[in-house]
Amino acid sequence: VLVRRDGSYRYRVAHSIHQADYVYWKHNKLINRCKKTQPPKIYLEKGKFERIEFYTDSGNYLKEIHELMYKKLPNGRYRKTITQEVIDKLPVDPLVVAVWYLDDGSIRNDCYAGKIASQGFSKEENELLCDYLRKFNINCHIVKHTEISGQWYITIPASTFGNLIKVIDPIVREVPSMVYKLNELRRPRND
Repeated sequence: VLVRRDGSYRYRVAHSIHQADYVYWKHNKLINRCKKTQPPKIYLEKGKFERIEFYTDSGNYLKEIHELMYKKLPNGRYRKTITQEVIDKLPVDPLVVAVWYLDDGSIRNDCYAGKIASQGFSKEENELLCDYLRKFNINCHIVKHTEISGQWYITIPASTFGNLIKVIDPIVREVPSMVYKLNELRRPRND
């Protein structure tokens, strides 16, 4: 999450304590932007989400990204928004897809497929996110989460899930505790 404070910006990374090695991996990837901040810190609050988190250095280096991706709401808060401009500016880089999937993706337990929790975005924004995945030959669909919620998420069917795995596999293997997201138990055999 990008955090704006007093005209400065920083990036906050927080995950469940069960994903601690993933947080340390992210910290290592962002180490050049964490020179003035503390290393990842564990928060164990009774009855609450046990997490590990860190922040990048504050500064204006994230201002353009914040202005591109966050729209100010009437209540003064900001909402992350996906536009065509965001998609056009996203690098076509396996690391982007891998981190997105590791953050928000999950596997299906009944077949070689997966989904991405993107319910915070509108149907149109999800369509733009699917357009980005298609740049990697990953075909996906948008599915209504529930009729009542009006929310949507991205599903990656078995017919193209293998393409996703080919793109992200070497990166995911850098974080052993996240390898389960490759869904190897349900990978089709070629014999």
